[in-house]
Amino acid sequence: MVHSHMLFAGAAALVLAFAGQVQAQDASQPAATAPSEEVFNLDTVEVQGRRLKDAVSSFIGDVSANAGRNEQLARFEQRVCPGVIGLPPEHAQVINDRIAEAALRVDLSVGRPGCFPNVLVIATDDSDRLARELMEEHRLTFKHHVNGQERGSELLAEFGRPGRLVRWWHMTELTPAGTLNSRLRAAVRTDIYRSIIIIDTARIGAVSVPALGDYVAMTALARLSPDADTSGADTVLNLFGHPRGTVAGLTAWDVAYLQGLYSAESASAHRNLQEADMAWWMARRVRQAEAAEPN
Repeated sequence: MVHSHMLFAGAAALVLAFAGQVQAQDASQPAATAPSEEVFNLDTVEVQGRRLKDAVSSFIGDVSANAGRNEQLARFEQRVCPGVIGLPPEHAQVINDRIAEAALRVDLSVGRPGCFPNVLVIATDDSDRLARELMEEHRLTFKHHVNGQERGSELLAEFGRPGRLVRWWHMTELTPAGTLNSRLRAAVRTDIYRSIIIIDTARIGAVSVPALGDYVAMTALARLSPDADTSGADTVLNLFGHPRGTVAGLTAWDVAYLQGLYSAESASAHRNLQEADMAWWMARRVRQAEAAEPN
């Protein structure tokens, strides 16, 4: 069997030549050096002409990438340790903090200083080359994680496609979740145990570092389709598709998506069951966010 942890070890060694030292720490305690920025109260998500449940179901179906033959939506089940390579320390700290804050919102624990990063963020001015070298050097490991994944070959091709501003890859494994399969619940669930996000600094242009951190957090904690059309949704995934400055960070919609993913049954026997459960939780979170907003 391919030892998948070798991909991260190899990735870290390779990108040191591009970018410098990993900044990994307990981002649940934001550093004093992190630049302060106003927290925006974002507008309530508008659902035009559709019931909220239908809207969230459509969004889940559009952006989610399923993880295997069982079609489950993958998520982290262990503590998250973010690490950043290739950015100035003050910017790396902001990215770390935003990932950790998003993880804490879905009740994940965050690693202590010095923990080995299982969310590795790499900033480089030549992401095409880096992605190509990673895929060539660790061909068997990538192949191992593509086999059995829905759209696995397409997603890997998208990871390696030249010209991307940000690209991501998640490594998943099947974990026992019970003793018997049933019509509602499977005996295994699909866990994310590593994610790698590559940012092309030569392409992203001027962008708010906190907003970029939220974008990275969203793509790190959930296995998302890189080619999803989110132009009609209120989401941080539109950070690079809208006029700069109009997307401030994670929206109520994004937070509800992540909370729905991490609240739903992870060992559902079928994709439709998990997505329906997730849609119920997401709609509930959206309503809670709307009710909490001042009139």
